[in-house]
Amino acid sequence: MNKNFFVTGTDTGVGKTVLSALLCAALDAYYWKPIQTGIEQDDDTATVRRLGGCGDGEVWTSGIRLPRPRCPSLLLGQFPWTGPGHQLAQWR
Repeated sequence: MNKNFFVTGTDTGVGKTVLSALLCAALDAYYWKPIQTGIEQDDDTATVRRLGGCGDGEVWTSGIRLPRPRCPSLLLGQFPWTGPGHQLAQWR
C-alpha cells in the first residue's frame, strides 16, 4: 500500500495534525512536516508522535523548525538552511 500522503488545510485548527496522527496510527505511515513555525506554543511533530503512537523512526524531525508563529516564506531569508527544501528560500 502507498504510504505517501500530503495533508493540507487552508487555516489553523482545521484538523491537519489530528488527521496526520490518525494516518500514522492506522496505516503505519511516517510523518514529516518540513517547515514548522510556532513550536514554542504548538509543536505539531510532537503532537503527531504522541497521538499517533509513533516511534523515533516514524517521525522525521529534520527540517525548518522556528520558535515563533510566522509565515514561513517571510522568515526563510532570516535563517541559513541548506537541507531538504532549501530551494524554498529563493521563492518569495
